[in-house]
Amino acid sequence: MIVMVLVAAAVTMLASHYGLRARMVSQEARRIHLVALTDAAIAESLALLNQSAGFGGVAKRDFGGGTLSSEIESRPENRRVIRATASYRGWTRAVQVQVKVEETSLKVESWSVLPSG
Repeated sequence: MIVMVLVAAAVTMLASHYGLRARMVSQEARRIHLVALTDAAIAESLALLNQSAGFGGVAKRDFGGGTLSSEIESRPENRRVIRATASYRGWTRAVQVQVKVEETSLKVESWSVLPSG
């Protein structure tokens, strides 16, 4: 009887461990997906801003199993702030990039993840 209780306890601990591990792997995959989506929104915004200094951002749309969008705000001295947002499986991530529009290129001056909410 004691052996059966010990075996049951060991099985329960193993199941709990693997359940936690599976949840952590799922969360990490979701986080990586969000990083890729926000990077895609920034990349598209930079490419289109490089073509037209008056570009205003990427409209919200489905992409890669989630959604992405961006807004571009003009700042003094030929600077722009790009705020990109992505959503995937109920999670959201937003980043902000400041760029300087130069004659033939864009110069990224800062890149930061915005707090959620």
